[in-house]
Amino acid sequence: MNSKRNIVIGSCLKSFRVEAGLTQRQVAQRLGKTQSFVSKVENADRELSLIEVFPYALALETDYSTLVEYIHSNLGSEYSINGSENSTN
Repeated sequence: MNSKRNIVIGSCLKSFRVEAGLTQRQVAQRLGKTQSFVSKVENADRELSLIEVFPYALALETDYSTLVEYIHSNLGSEYSINGSENSTN
């Protein structure tokens, strides 16, 4: 499960959490999840679905679009609209 994408996403979420001055336990409480869940997401041991990103953004005290743009900017060109991850060929 530790794909490059998941590693980058986890790192971005951790950066937002630390910037907000929050612990994993605090984020977990806001999400109604365990601290282990947050740790697994941050360490790329668990993927987040798109629907899970919305409450995660709120728990991190940021808006969804800011969080997604930050993640996208850190993923690199291979995940862009013209990159290989989105290629249908």
